[in-house]
Amino acid sequence: MKNFAFTLAAGVLLGSAASAQNNPPTVPPTPPVGATTTNSTPVESRFKDANEKNSYAIGVMISQDMQRNLKRGGYEFNPEVVARAFTESINGRPTILNNAEAESIVRAYGAELRQKAEEKRRIEGEKNKAEGEKFLAENKEKLGVITLPSGLQYKVLIEGKGPKPMTNDTVVTHYRGTLLDGTEFDSSIAKGQPATFAVNRVVKGWTEALQLMPTGSKWQLFIPPDLGYGANGSPPKIGPNAVLTFELELLEIKPPVAPTAAAAAPSSPGAVTSDIIKVPSKAELEKGAKIEVIKKEDLERLQQEAAGRRSTNPPPIPPKK
Repeated sequence: MKNFAFTLAAGVLLGSAASAQNNPPTVPPTPPVGATTTNSTPVESRFKDANEKNSYAIGVMISQDMQRNLKRGGYEFNPEVVARAFTESINGRPTILNNAEAESIVRAYGAELRQKAEEKRRIEGEKNKAEGEKFLAENKEKLGVITLPSGLQYKVLIEGKGPKPMTNDTVVTHYRGTLLDGTEFDSSIAKGQPATFAVNRVVKGWTEALQLMPTGSKWQLFIPPDLGYGANGSPPKIGPNAVLTFELELLEIKPPVAPTAAAAAPSSPGAVTSDIIKVPSKAELEKGAKIEVIKKEDLERLQQEAAGRRSTNPPPIPPKK
């Protein structure tokens, strides 16, 4: 579907420019890419018929999606050339490239962009690693900073008096995460509400620190890359090999939830244990079908309804031989 959207968007967004000399459009001229317009004229009166209106609306939506995808992928292109190629191809005219040649060129272009992106991340990772090691080496000498054998560093800002969480506990926290240059990449405070996490479902630096923190404490954490997001980072906000700093406040340890009888019972054959992702076939995708996520709760309800129908409508007794 994305390939279809990419191709169609290029033509709808730009193809009209190639034929404008022979067929002047009845709609207002297209503004510069990325611009928006306001028009007080009723929508219906701006087009000669519903087909033109619908086609134009589709073009606007798909072109915006295409621009986002191109920007995300780092692609550069000449709108006029794209418009010419699309117009020639969709009208069955001879094109400079055949399909195989075009596909080969686009694949090579994509590989080139990926290689450049990987090289950029490699350079960024080396830079972050050197800066991070220097920072941590200097930071551990500062007053109040404690360095653990793992490399995690922390400073106690407020010492709590409550219990310490265990690895399987769930905790309620307030936090603010920043990079070494002070850039904030995440914050429960900015979101206006505390965040709830399982202690063993966060970055390693958090898991280690939380089990040392009495409830009510507020610590400043300095997390080396191998206890954070590592060499991959967490794009786009956290680069490769980034040292992370957090102000972390442990507000509460949530009591464990007692398992229900249904949850405690072993799963029977055919029991629903998770959501199901339904992926259409290629033919269905070409017809507009989309990938669906069927929630576990909905599947359980359907199974219960089916079981109810079976109980009220028992299968017929097989005939005697």
